[in-house]
Amino acid sequence: MFEFFHAISTWLEMFLQGISDNFWLSLVFIFLVCVGEAVFIVGLLVPSLPILLLTGGLIAQGSLPFWPIYFAAVAGAIVGDAISYTVGWALKDRIRTVWPFKNHLALIEKGEMFFARHGGKAIFIGRFITGVKAVIPGVAGMMGMSYRHFSVINVISAFVWAAVHILPGMLLTGWLKSIGLSLELVIIVGALVLTVLFLIVHFWKRILLLLAPYMGEFGRSLQARWQKQPEAGH
Repeated sequence: MFEFFHAISTWLEMFLQGISDNFWLSLVFIFLVCVGEAVFIVGLLVPSLPILLLTGGLIAQGSLPFWPIYFAAVAGAIVGDAISYTVGWALKDRIRTVWPFKNHLALIEKGEMFFARHGGKAIFIGRFITGVKAVIPGVAGMMGMSYRHFSVINVISAFVWAAVHILPGMLLTGWLKSIGLSLELVIIVGALVLTVLFLIVHFWKRILLLLAPYMGEFGRSLQARWQKQPEAGH
């Protein structure tokens, strides 16, 4: 497994280093990657996480400028989600009979349940969940969410999403360099860090309940409050 990540990270690093000398090519590439990762179903095939982590590393090394790349990622995320919403809104339930969507009905149904549970928040939360993020904007369109409401959440979440994927690469590169390790480890370490952060944010209540027996009176008060209403606050 490590050899696989090593090969992928080495190739991506070489590719990104190769285009970093061309400012406009770098902007267009990052923009298209962020569009692609958000497009309905197609996003399943776009490895935006390792690309953006390494991009953050190159920014930290001074090979790429932060603000133009950041705004290119934000714009791509906004456009990609808008495309997905439009596809879902235009096709509605017919999407289940159209290729390639008909080959991913289970994932679309999962997205529908996620959207039904979280409503508009699903647009924001869904950006950070692998798999689900490729269907949530389209599902929002299918289920008739107003475009104005969708757009507000889409824009706000895009700024957060881009920062969460680029800044860890920048910070990790400085840390890895300080202890004598290479840029290629940014993908592995960054992916682990983002996974842990996702688990903490999404399952914070369950985590606190697991730790409650070791938290004395405060832990007992949490158990008394939350175990009676386990879904409250989700």
